[in-house]
Amino acid sequence: TCLGRRISCIRSVQPARGGGGGPVASSKPPSEPLVETDELTWDDGTANPEPCLDQFRLVGKNQALGMLVMGMGGFALLGYTLSVKDKPSKVPYVPREVLP
Repeated sequence: TCLGRRISCIRSVQPARGGGGGPVASSKPPSEPLVETDELTWDDGTANPEPCLDQFRLVGKNQALGMLVMGMGGFALLGYTLSVKDKPSKVPYVPREVLP
């Protein structure tokens, strides 16, 4: 009898039919033929479908290319500077004093 009560308590706590639905409203099913550009929107079942392709308009194409070139140039300059200042690689022999 004790086990039966535990099982009945668990059933009352478990969510029924998947448990939620969430706070987002559902979209309506289409009632007319779809437009040609319908494949470019991601309809995930919410009231506000998202575009499939990113629409990032904060930085232009030329400005993004300039930022990429400057970033890669900075890393190239850093690598060159470190290779020039690397004195141990210029020594053709191993130093005799390894441990003090």
